[in-house]
Amino acid sequence: MSLEIRNLAFAYDREPIFENVFLRVEKGEIVCLLGPNGSGKTTLFKTILGLYRAREGQIIVNGKDVSNCSRRELAKIMGYVPQNHIPPFPYSVIDVVLMGRTAHINNYAVPSELDYQIACDAMANLNISYLEGKTYTEISGGERQLVLIARALAQQPEILIMDEPTSNLDYGNQVRLLNHIKRLAAQGLSIIMSTHSPDHALFCASKAIMLKDGRIFCSGKAEEVITESNLSQIYGINIEIAKATVKNGESKKICIPVVA
Repeated sequence: MSLEIRNLAFAYDREPIFENVFLRVEKGEIVCLLGPNGSGKTTLFKTILGLYRAREGQIIVNGKDVSNCSRRELAKIMGYVPQNHIPPFPYSVIDVVLMGRTAHINNYAVPSELDYQIACDAMANLNISYLEGKTYTEISGGERQLVLIARALAQQPEILIMDEPTSNLDYGNQVRLLNHIKRLAAQGLSIIMSTHSPDHALFCASKAIMLKDGRIFCSGKAEEVITESNLSQIYGINIEIAKATVKNGESKKICIPVVA
């Protein structure tokens, strides 16, 4: 499943939020979106998902313009993992994951045995089956993030859009989550994710896109886009990129802020 964004633009009234956005994601690819606060990352995601109406441009999935697709049809194609989600009621974890089956269930119907099995399989895929009977609001932040991913996987989408999936997670849970994301891509999911950490993009993405002032500042292979000059220009601080050699002898890039 390929996703292509052509000349996409969005504005609140007459105030442009982003414009001239071009993006392509292939099956099994991870694309990372970077940029400072207010650069339009979340709004771009919600426009791709059909939650906001684009001012201009096209969203193409497998060669088909999805502008005329219903919300239900889009939900079968694209799954969404928001930054944070705390429901107003203390749902069980399995009920939260089952919410991902909404697009596949007729109005006023109840989840079938198949829906339950798909929800359980999504949890098993992320190694969180032990959470099934727990209360969603009482589990840890890292566990909630994995539950939200399981909910999105229960939709059985072919494209997964993740808005800062590592936000509010400790270092260990960040690494575990990134490894889960890499594994999902290896299973064939096309993934677009935003992050405030260039190191995360270097760790798992094949492509990186930098947004600045509502426009694409640069895009391309993650290794080529994430440079000292580009990072310094979009974040307004001095950053150096160093190389570290890990135990297996492989060289890895890491970003280091430089105190003026």
